[in-house]
Amino acid sequence: MMLVDSHVHVWDPAQLDYAWLPGTGLDRAMLPGQVDRADREGPVQMIFVQASDGDPLAEARWIDRLDWPELIGIVAGADLTRTPEEISEYLSALARIPRVVGVRHLLQDTDVSEFGELRDGLRHLAERGGTFDACVRHAQLPALVDLLDAVPDLTVVLDHLGKPPVDEGLASPDGRRWSEQIGVLAARPRTYVKLSGLAPESADPTTFDAHADAFIERGLEAFGARRSMIGSDWPISTHFGVGGPFSAWADRVRRVAGADDWPLVSGVAAREAYLPGGVSALRAT
Repeated sequence: MMLVDSHVHVWDPAQLDYAWLPGTGLDRAMLPGQVDRADREGPVQMIFVQASDGDPLAEARWIDRLDWPELIGIVAGADLTRTPEEISEYLSALARIPRVVGVRHLLQDTDVSEFGELRDGLRHLAERGGTFDACVRHAQLPALVDLLDAVPDLTVVLDHLGKPPVDEGLASPDGRRWSEQIGVLAARPRTYVKLSGLAPESADPTTFDAHADAFIERGLEAFGARRSMIGSDWPISTHFGVGGPFSAWADRVRRVAGADDWPLVSGVAAREAYLPGGVSALRAT
């Protein structure tokens, strides 16, 4: 079974705008040939996820033109608060890019009082059959649940396990609240979770090693292996927080998931979420 890395970023400041990059230590081109692969001895496929905060259509078109044979899907950026006409036009433009499978309207730095402004845009996306990558911090999970109640037919992928309080641990008050909300979200049909992105949420390798498995286990318990997918979050998770290579993260997830569930986590879940029937679900009309 070919591994699918469900969450990869690449960028080039010479091509597009990335206002968040200066001062990060990664303010340079990070391109497909540099991507950290979990297993350099075996094949891998990849899903690109929005990185630019400039023109999202230009980014999707640029990604589609890159020499990137492992790429099977593009999660494009989107402003889902625009008018219905603008959103419809934008989704139609995205649908003409064959590898676009869905969109992400980044929510992690958005006040939860503004989440409701996405409802109409999410309904349009659901009508087109595309996926929605939900990237929120753990305190925002209740608001995300409320938002998604309005669009029950939408396929949703929760990025990075909802950015749990890794250093505090699962048994902490925040950890217990995260666990409860993960259970609520997992009860929603057509909702998946990415086992990814925990390294940037931790500042101490010892604490990370002590707590990370419990968060992975809870994600798997809530969503089941068929709705849980591995992702590298390259290069964010390899450079920020405790960092570390994708191979180490893949080994951890493989161990926690176990031999029987690893094939689902390493490939099946991502393909079923983003490429049902083997092709992008995002429709032109």
